[in-house]
Amino acid sequence: MLVQPLIVEALEDNFVPMAVYNNVGGKDKQILQRFKEPAWNFQVMRFLDSDLEDVIPRRDRVWGIHGTAVRIAQALEAADHQVPAYLESVLIPETSPDNKIVAFAMYCFWTGEAKLGSLDGVIATEAGFFDGHEVVVVKYDENKISLIDLVGAAEEFDCASAVYLPTAEDQQIVKDKTRLRNVKRFSFKNGYRRAPQSDQKKQVSRIEKLGELGLTPMQWTKLNSARVSGDQVSDWLSPRQLRQFEK
Repeated sequence: MLVQPLIVEALEDNFVPMAVYNNVGGKDKQILQRFKEPAWNFQVMRFLDSDLEDVIPRRDRVWGIHGTAVRIAQALEAADHQVPAYLESVLIPETSPDNKIVAFAMYCFWTGEAKLGSLDGVIATEAGFFDGHEVVVVKYDENKISLIDLVGAAEEFDCASAVYLPTAEDQQIVKDKTRLRNVKRFSFKNGYRRAPQSDQKKQVSRIEKLGELGLTPMQWTKLNSARVSGDQVSDWLSPRQLRQFEK
């Protein structure tokens, strides 16, 4: 998880990070003994206050970016500190294992990415080709936007000449609750082709500075949409990213 720059930024700006190694001597061994951590156990993540008491309960086997981001947010909340927006609004929702996907066919995926990416609850977009059409694949958080509301917004944007869904259940939901009938099955492995990089996030693709910021897929999506929706760039960048962008 430490390969994710936003995780590193959150740890360095809000905590005093410390790595303790197992199966070694010296200070590392003493720290393990102090906190009753066996030298053979799984990776452990602990957040301690100034009295070396756990801010939130210890937990092991937190391997991924999502779990780490959630733990950081929980620790900050328990200590009455503000959770950085880039964690709460970007990294945690983006990496949720519960996010779902839908693909929309349309006349221009450049427009589709810009419009669909602006919706609250849309996590990321990708331009591609499927079933002979330009499509935008949308990853979304169904706790923030329902499939039907997302499909309805795509219709209003004129970005739903066809709707492609990965499950028969979702297909039936759209058929039952909308007037759309061009609703088909979607699979990344069956006929989908990602558009060239030059066609991705067309609204911001020529802003070279953005490529130096280590943006996540959700940040790329929201910044691309901001050129159309008028949202503030600062809403989607971490403090370090914003400082680097403004140089």
